[in-house]
Amino acid sequence: MNEGERWQRVLLQGAFIFLAVLLSVSAVAWVLQKVLVRQALALEAQTFIESYEQDPGYPLPRTRNLVGYLVDRDGRGSTPEILRTLPPGLHGGVALPGHERPLPVYVEDFDGGRLYLVFSGYNVDRLVGLFGLVPVTLLLIIVYGTSWVAYRLSLRAVSPVLRIARRLRDSSPAQPIPELSTQGLKGETRELVLAMDEYKRRLEDLVERERRFSSDVSHELRTPITIIDGAAQFLEAEPALGEKGSGRARMIRRACKDVSELIDAFLILGREPKRLEDAEAVDVAGVAEAELGKLAALLDGKPLEMTLEAVAPLCVPVHRKVIEIILSNLCRNAINYSDEGVIHVRVDRDGIRVEDSGCGIDEALIPHIFDRHVRGRGVQKAGEGIGLNIVKRLCDLYGWQIRVANRDGGGVMVSIRMT
Repeated sequence: MNEGERWQRVLLQGAFIFLAVLLSVSAVAWVLQKVLVRQALALEAQTFIESYEQDPGYPLPRTRNLVGYLVDRDGRGSTPEILRTLPPGLHGGVALPGHERPLPVYVEDFDGGRLYLVFSGYNVDRLVGLFGLVPVTLLLIIVYGTSWVAYRLSLRAVSPVLRIARRLRDSSPAQPIPELSTQGLKGETRELVLAMDEYKRRLEDLVERERRFSSDVSHELRTPITIIDGAAQFLEAEPALGEKGSGRARMIRRACKDVSELIDAFLILGREPKRLEDAEAVDVAGVAEAELGKLAALLDGKPLEMTLEAVAPLCVPVHRKVIEIILSNLCRNAINYSDEGVIHVRVDRDGIRVEDSGCGIDEALIPHIFDRHVRGRGVQKAGEGIGLNIVKRLCDLYGWQIRVANRDGGGVMVSIRMT
């Protein structure tokens, strides 16, 4: 948090406290004024009525702040006309002749007539403030003041942890985890930083081991796969092998291609997304056309047709191999589970869509279709059920949205939104 944000937060908190105190004091002032004035005038009226009933000549209240008027049962009495229209009870503000502002008037009936008490208002605000507002205001200031001090002290105690959390959150995945300094830290916070530094070193060692392992596996596996593929290619071209042997050689070559693609997919999935953003934009339609050409050999004489529809150009900044792996897995699934019809690949400005005419997927399995080893269209075909899982993980890596649904006319549609 920079200095400007800190002061902005302090000002907002101060404004909130000021508003809360102002509203509280206003509400208390209204309540106290009603209660205090009503009780004071009611007591004055009760005292006068008791004295008047014992002595009809008892004088009406007439002090600096209180003036009384009496109207007997016959309606006699020197009372301002405006007061005669008031019903019994407390009236908050009555405009009387000779007074600059409205005054509270208390009216009460008794056996001897009707009593009017006019509070001059000189000490109303002073009375309310003295016995109500001042104590309440002081109490609110103490409460909010102590809350503010407690908040600042707790914030000061927690701020080192918040700084550590912000530093870790703002660090880039493509960069090493930053060192956390223990300077100025004490107690539990220092122990936390030391433990995090130790965990950081262990994590970096683990990442380095995984990186070396991935590199070694890629190197060690590609060499024998290349040798196997070369030998299978040589056998496939051997005239004396026969058609059945040539078919087995083609199966070996397809298996070598599958393993090679799996290695590429796992290597890509093992990288950080930030490192993948530097790739040049790839023409998805061009990759799809080349991939369909490669997969044509998998049809094996089936009455299947693979078509490509490029509605609009689509270029995405990823490695070309990512698009190849996604299309290869989706189209091979379509070939495996379609005996006839059309496998249609559509490319538009939003993404790609692959549709087949094979058997559909059990609706109960669609929510789990991207889980490992889940095969939504039975186990009668070869496969381990990890193709869609790899596709889903690649889409998640780049923030793409993938959806699988059954087609109304039969078959399955897989759509990937890339923009």
